[in-house]
Amino acid sequence: MNHRQLAFAGILAACAAAPSMAQQNTLKLGISNVQPHSGASDVSGPFTPGGISLDVRDKTTPFISYTREISDPWDVELALGIPPKHDIVIKVSNPALPGSAQALSGQVGATIRQVAPTLFVNYKFFEKTSVLRPFVGAGINYTRFNKTRSTAAGDALNGGPSSISLEDSVGLALQAGLAWRLSNEWSVSASLATARVTSKITTNTLGIERHADITFKPQVFTVAMAYSF
Repeated sequence: MNHRQLAFAGILAACAAAPSMAQQNTLKLGISNVQPHSGASDVSGPFTPGGISLDVRDKTTPFISYTREISDPWDVELALGIPPKHDIVIKVSNPALPGSAQALSGQVGATIRQVAPTLFVNYKFFEKTSVLRPFVGAGINYTRFNKTRSTAAGDALNGGPSSISLEDSVGLALQAGLAWRLSNEWSVSASLATARVTSKITTNTLGIERHADITFKPQVFTVAMAYSF
């Protein structure tokens, strides 16, 4: 069983087990600001000089999650949302490269879509009737990159029309936040989440493949309205 299958199996098992233990359901709808905090090795491959790297830009996207209470204060939360599409920016740090390559530095070389369902087990502090309830959570993140596209700048850097792919990632996820209770049904929450995401990006230009290792240490800031029933 590969990482993708293990991640989905864990998510499905937790969601299937939760109903028998549940006391309450909560739906959250809000907005997330995703800051990838990416770091990448230099691109390597045939006819590829050193000093060319990549950076992934921030994105804001709608957020949705479903929470099933196990007991007070424990719950299981599946965090989803509309997958954000990120710009990948070209970084040229080699001054020996020609001006045509230098001119591409800072330009968007590709776009990718990040699909990253995350399953948390959360612990909530204070009593259920408290107006403010801090919470912390730990769980597993599965990240898949799809709908990749090389831009004109990316094609120019690679020397022709290029396709792009990134490996999937499974890793630990953590979050902390605060819920503000408005009534028995309604509340507002704010949270900060992070995860360990590692991947390898591969470009293919007329059969010539180039690679770079890329690591994300994302910070995801979320504000959401929650309805419990």
